[in-house]
Amino acid sequence: MMKRTLYLLIGTVFMAIVLTAAESHAQNFAGTGPIPRDNAGDSGQESPAPAGDAAEAQGELTDEELIAMTRPAPGGEDSSTYTLGPTDVIEITVMRHPEVSGQYFINNEGKIQYEFVGDVVISGLTKDGAAEAISKRLSEYIINPEVTVKISGYNSKVVYVVGEVNNPGKIFMRGDTITIREALLQAGLPMLTGVTKKSRLITPSETGHAPKKEVNVYALLYEGDLRENFTMQPGDVLYIPPTFLTKAIRAIQPVASPVGTAAGTARTVITPIGF
Repeated sequence: MMKRTLYLLIGTVFMAIVLTAAESHAQNFAGTGPIPRDNAGDSGQESPAPAGDAAEAQGELTDEELIAMTRPAPGGEDSSTYTLGPTDVIEITVMRHPEVSGQYFINNEGKIQYEFVGDVVISGLTKDGAAEAISKRLSEYIINPEVTVKISGYNSKVVYVVGEVNNPGKIFMRGDTITIREALLQAGLPMLTGVTKKSRLITPSETGHAPKKEVNVYALLYEGDLRENFTMQPGDVLYIPPTFLTKAIRAIQPVASPVGTAAGTARTVITPIGF
């Protein structure tokens, strides 16, 4: 009975050490950047792609295509069509009138507190529309004011990229929309631990029934399938779920870590002969 218990304990320690090592191995590789791989099945289990297929997929990308991947999508980062909103910051320049030039914060009411003319409603306007509105107010005090507006802080519109990416969190938009590809590039691209063929685009809803759309991120990034490059609206969430193995390792880690630490710090005591 004691032998059986001892064998069971040794087996448990060995399995914990192996799983801990596997997790460290995955994390080390995840830090080097994403590598194309096949993910299959709704369960999240993935079947590794042959090395030749991955190399072929990468080899098909020319320098022009790689440059195009990092280029903003048409209209996605065009500040001339960006509609201003609360928490954005604008820089106003009035030619020959530095006393009414400077940076201004758009408050939660969508207004800026502007010298001499009081509050000006800016929310919902483009930068050209804001320049026209400010020029109209200033014309009561300045003859033919020449006003230019620049956006120095894009804060009012965000999307979220969460799950198995290198830099999850908020993505601040420089346009009224953003594509999935651009959002993923800003989030540091997917990690090895994610199911990129079964990702989800979620549009939050106050009714509790948020629309969800399946996205094949692998096909978009590594096979150039632009049909998967959906447009994200402010507030949308792109979720890259973990693989089955990743979830299993993370569930076992709280138990395996203390055992692995104890095994690593153990020492052998040798008793001299004759004692």
